[in-house]
Amino acid sequence: MLRTLRHTLPGLALGLAIAAPAAAQEVRIAVQCPPVAACSDWVYAEDFAAALREGGMEATVFAGASLGKDPEIVDQLSQGLLQFGVTNFVMIAQVDPRILGFLAPYVFEDSAQFFRATQETDSPLLDGIRENMESQGIKVAGLPGLGGQMGLFNDTKAVATVDDLTDLRLRAIDANQVKLFEAWGTQGVVVDMPEFAGAVQQGIVDGYFNPPAVPLIFKHTEFLTHFTDLKAGTPFRAALMSADWYDALGDDEKAVVDAAVETANARNREWTYAAEKTEIEQLEAAGVTITTPTEEALAEFKRRSQEVWDTLMPAGSVADMQALADASAE
Repeated sequence: MLRTLRHTLPGLALGLAIAAPAAAQEVRIAVQCPPVAACSDWVYAEDFAAALREGGMEATVFAGASLGKDPEIVDQLSQGLLQFGVTNFVMIAQVDPRILGFLAPYVFEDSAQFFRATQETDSPLLDGIRENMESQGIKVAGLPGLGGQMGLFNDTKAVATVDDLTDLRLRAIDANQVKLFEAWGTQGVVVDMPEFAGAVQQGIVDGYFNPPAVPLIFKHTEFLTHFTDLKAGTPFRAALMSADWYDALGDDEKAVVDAAVETANARNREWTYAAEKTEIEQLEAAGVTITTPTEEALAEFKRRSQEVWDTLMPAGSVADMQALADASAE
């Protein structure tokens, strides 16, 4: 599925390979968001690029989807036409949907546990996902955090309990998320992100389930006036690199790339912790009302979310995800 370009453009791929040795090529790094400090994709990419340069390699970050949207980026990575990209985690889910378990609400208690699970804990589940991606010509370099944990934004009222949601409609990324919202007692409508602002203005939806960084990056705070801090999972992206490009590097260059990936992942971890402490203040400064549910109310959100875990991730992987969460708990 991801390697379509290899079949349609074999001459181009071969020509690029002959034109310059892998180590001599500029490392191009693609991100979708604009170059703003609130966007972890861009920060991660710049940290990775800086570490590469320190190791003697040329690297340039291309922001704002200037090299294409996520599917195009992934196709280029799989063919070795692009070296590195930070994309939506959905691009991994198309190959191995078990990755969705890492975002299911309340699997992990906080971002520290998420990072222990994805960076420190022995995980056959994550190893299997990496292997499946490599079969498509892509190496998973990391799962960068996006900042604060998932919560609810809307343009209508403060939401403190699931009962407050009954008369709201939320933008959903897919049919599975619609089922999550139904479990919470509300409606979900699948809307592509570029159409979200218009959907709110037209009354199609009242808000969305997202991390605090999203409305800050895309200026949705101009119309989303309420945020409910559900602490419902650590949002993340997918740092991906071309396996063909990496495999063609010499040992010295591979060592530089490996060290740069380690540096970018470590800095993203600290960036995420810092962002969690400041994003709520940024939302308040933008005029957003913050609601923190009681422990009892959060427990009800958690209970209802757990009821649909086998919908939000492949049913056979729920036990594996729970085992990973237990192994990475303090």
